[in-house]
Parts: sequence; structure tokens; C-alpha cells
Amino acid sequence: MGDHWIKTEAATRDGRWLVLGVLALAILLRIQAWAPFDISHADELMQYLEQANRLATGHGLLPWESRAGVRNSLIPQILSMPLWLGHRLAPGTLAGMYLARATFLTLTLVALPAAWRLGTFVSRRHAIVALFVVAAWWESVFFSELLLSESLASAVLLLAASLLLDSSASRRMLLAGGFLAGFGVLVRLQYAPFAAVLVLNALWRSPERWRPVVAGGLGAAILGAASDMVAGKVPYAWIFINFSKNIVEGKAAGFGTSPAWQYFVEYYLHFGAAALLFVLICAAAAGRRYWPLLLAAAVNVAVHSLIAHKEYRFVWVSTLVILVVAAVGSQNLADGILTRRYPRLRESMAAVLLVTAVWGLLSISSFRVTGGYQAFRGGGAIPKLAVKAAQDPHVCRLAVVDEFYAHVVPAQLPRPVPLSVTPKGVYDRTAPLPPDLARAANALIASERPLGTEAYRRVACLAMPQERACLYVRHGPCSSAPYYDFQTALERSGM
Repeated sequence: MGDHWIKTEAATRDGRWLVLGVLALAILLRIQAWAPFDISHADELMQYLEQANRLATGHGLLPWESRAGVRNSLIPQILSMPLWLGHRLAPGTLAGMYLARATFLTLTLVALPAAWRLGTFVSRRHAIVALFVVAAWWESVFFSELLLSESLASAVLLLAASLLLDSSASRRMLLAGGFLAGFGVLVRLQYAPFAAVLVLNALWRSPERWRPVVAGGLGAAILGAASDMVAGKVPYAWIFINFSKNIVEGKAAGFGTSPAWQYFVEYYLHFGAAALLFVLICAAAAGRRYWPLLLAAAVNVAVHSLIAHKEYRFVWVSTLVILVVAAVGSQNLADGILTRRYPRLRESMAAVLLVTAVWGLLSISSFRVTGGYQAFRGGGAIPKLAVKAAQDPHVCRLAVVDEFYAHVVPAQLPRPVPLSVTPKGVYDRTAPLPPDLARAANALIASERPLGTEAYRRVACLAMPQERACLYVRHGPCSSAPYYDFQTALERSGM
């Protein structure tokens, strides 16, 4: 008995150190991947960072989604606080942007305790593996860096699942689970089917659990209504506008359509064959306790497969869930093997380390096979050059070639600098820079020197994977050219 107690205490102590090590690894990997100027989707800048900065400063760009009112303002409202603080504490710097980015990344880290809780449904060993996968799997790190509604909503819904699926959850936990499920849907409306399936599967056999869950959901609904009213909108009108614009009018389909099976192709491209096969086998071995999660994930993929416009980020919540469930299943498989061959190792932290090592190697392999971060984000050279231009006190207007405009917004600049967008043809040198725009902007970001820019000198160039971006500056003042203003260009193109 004494020897068993000593071994148990040692295992617990080792487990604590291992958990702390995994958490430290999660932070280090995200610091290593930190690239606040790179983007994967234009929404990161235009829909969230720029709208947050507009709330903090009172000025900024309005894309078509904001003009039409197809989204709520929760994420911009949240991020406006660190942006406002950064502008007040360190004016003329990028402190606000960095604080907003860091705040959002920190919020996505709720996926870590969520994974831990889901793993504890079986054991602490399973919890450590689940925690490790969310902490270290390269796409989990990657999505925590992306300023997207999918990144935050997925983390929040995973935490909601860890509370709602807990058979021993207290009333407070269920209340919190209901609130988080509702909040996740507010952040990403398209995840409503996932949340609905999760809640129904978690609670249909336990009617007494409904009351606190519904109360929590109502709390989230009240928060959403308050957010809309603060933004000057009719509460929840954005849901109907979103449906009307994207489904009835087909606005989303205008950005591209894909066949129903596209997400299966995306999973192959984002995992690689070996990693995808391993994850699916392990997910199948997790056990019936996790079926509600897998069903919710499958329904989310199925619903999004019926929508013509498809992007991998739309099913990220399903991917995150599958990774966590697969982590649990991998420890189940390891336990089965060890029970038959090395029973003394089954409960040891050494076995857990072995499983996490397999996941770590597989993540590195998947990263290399798919191309990793660089394959799915980039363009950071463009805003870096825009910052360099804004740091020059003589620059009074900055023009950006049409092909680069999605990478630059006022929120990324250390001081307010008017922005213009060149017409098509300037980038590929089939048309010269219009003379009135050349008079209006004394700084220009393009690739190779555009036609009609003899008065500009090249100040700096930064490499990108397929080309380079260069900053050109001329001496002299700036005149007016409203036709090429960034906001006017957005409205003219329907963006």
C-alpha cells in the first residue's frame, strides 16, 4: 500500500510538471508563429481589426459587410478596447494593433482548458494528450494566430462542449455552458447547427439540465442584443440581412463556388495523407462518450458542404473537435497495446510522453507536407512597407496597387495617412499610374516600378514567396484625387 501511494504521488507530481510544460510549449509555439502583418484572409483586417480601430478612433474604412449590416459587432467591440488603450498609452506607434492581436490570440487559448476537460472524461493521461494536441498541433497554433470569427467561436464552442457533455456538471457549469454555446453562435452564426446538435445530444436524456443551459443561452442572447444596440443597430437584424445577402442574393457565391466534396479535398491538403488517416483512426477509437461531439462536427461539415461558397476555415470547429477526440482515442489505443504487452507502463507518464511524441512528430510531418504557415498566409511585406511610409513625416498620401489593397488598412499604420487604390493595369504595367493619382499620392506600394512613376524613387523592397513589394516615394505635396480614395474604390467594386 505504501509503495503504491508513493508511486501515485510521483505520477501526480510528474503529471503536473508535464501539464506546465505543455502550457509553456503552447505559448512558445504561438510566439514563434507570431506574424501580425501576415494574413490568411482579408476579413482579418477589413472585418475585424479595421472595424475595431474605427470604433476606437472614430474613423476608418467601411467594407460592404459593414455598410449592409450583415454581421454583429462583438469582435470589433472587444478589440476596440485594447486598440483604444494602445492609442492612448503609445500614440504614433503600433501598440494598439499589437495589443488587439495579442488579446484575440489570448481569447482563443480557452481551447486549452476545453481540451483538458474533455480528456478528463476518461483520465488525466487522456487529458494531457488532448491538451498537448491543442497546444502543439500546427494548425491549432496557426488558427489561434488568425483574427477570424471561426478561430474564436471554435475555441468557445469547444469549451462549451466540455461543460455540457460533463455528466457531473453542476448547475453553474451548465449555465456557463449554455452561455458559451450562445456566445459562440453570436461570434460565428454559421456554427449554429454545430451548437444545436451539441446541445440536443448532450441534454436530451436529462430534462433537468435544460433549465440552466437555456438560462445561459438567454444571457448570451441579451449580450448580443446589447451589442447590437450599442452599435446603433436593430437587435439581430443582421441575421436576416446576412441570409438575404448571402443566400438569397448569392453575394457569398460571388467569391467563388466549389463542389459538395470540396471539404474532403481541403482536409487532405491541410493534413496530408498519413496524418489524416491517423487522426481518423484515433477519433474512431475515442468511445461513445464523444459521439455527440463527432456528430456535431459531421453535421457542421455537411451543412457547409451544401453551401456553394466554401473555405476551409468555415469547418475549423469540426477540425478542432476531431483533433481533440482523436487525441483521446490515441491514448485509448496506446492503453490497449500496453495492457497486452507492458501492463506496468499503462498508467505511467512515460506512456503519455510516448503518445505526445507521436503527435508531435506527426504535426511536424503534416507541417512539412502541407507547406505549413507560409502556404496559407502571407503578404506581410506590404503592410510593413506601409508602416515605413507612414513613419516618414513627409508622406501625405499612400497609394497601393489594386492587387495589394487587401493587405493594408489604416488600423495597421502608426499615424493616420490617407490611402488610395490604383486602377487595374498599374500593377502589371499595362497602364500607367494616372497623373491625378500621381499628384495626389507621394508614396506608392507596388511590385515592379509602374509606368508613369518616373518622379518616384524606390526606397525599399521586401521579398514575398512569389514576388516582391516595393515602396516608391517622391518629393512634393499631395493634391486631391477622390476617385481613387480607398473607401470610394471599395464602394465602386462592391467590396
